[in-house]
Amino acid sequence: MNSNDRNINVDVNAIRNGDKAAFRTVIDLYYKEVYWYAKSLGRDDTLAKDLTQETFFTLWKKRDKLSDGVVIKGWLYKSVRNKFLDHVKKYRKETYLLETAFVETLDSVVWSENQEILRRKMEIIDREILNLPKKCSKVFLLSKKEGLTNNEIADYLGVSLKTVEGHLTKAIKILKEKLREKFSVLFMLFRHLGQN
Repeated sequence: MNSNDRNINVDVNAIRNGDKAAFRTVIDLYYKEVYWYAKSLGRDDTLAKDLTQETFFTLWKKRDKLSDGVVIKGWLYKSVRNKFLDHVKKYRKETYLLETAFVETLDSVVWSENQEILRRKMEIIDREILNLPKKCSKVFLLSKKEGLTNNEIADYLGVSLKTVEGHLTKAIKILKEKLREKFSVLFMLFRHLGQN
């Protein structure tokens, strides 16, 4: 089943009225997808699980505010994205603007994707991070995967704060270019396969 068709199986009215079975259906349909999206944002398994759980908890808590025409998948993706950016703002203030740029790059290619495409994209992202210039890759992973602040990275690597910021800026610029190109090829490939 295409993930875009899944909202057909979601009874928004039942969820709004506190139907736990309808809510469990949403969890069954979207948990893995939301988790992979969260992981693609934060590059961290524990953070992805926390963000995913918080997102579903928020959906249940705010269920009475759901409008009739809401697309549940879109609501979940937007919620996890906002929770991730709140996390970055709180714990990684120095990289907030860079993280926001990275999230926007991912957003442009993730929204309507199914889980298989998302998984493939994660593999491509991981590969492209490893293909970054060595120092850029190291700084980027320390920031995105380990969650270190720019100051902590500078101390850890024995370099200046400006050097760390330079590597992060360069990494995100390279990734934006490479990922946009590779994701459009992947999208075309899946589209072609879907027609056969």
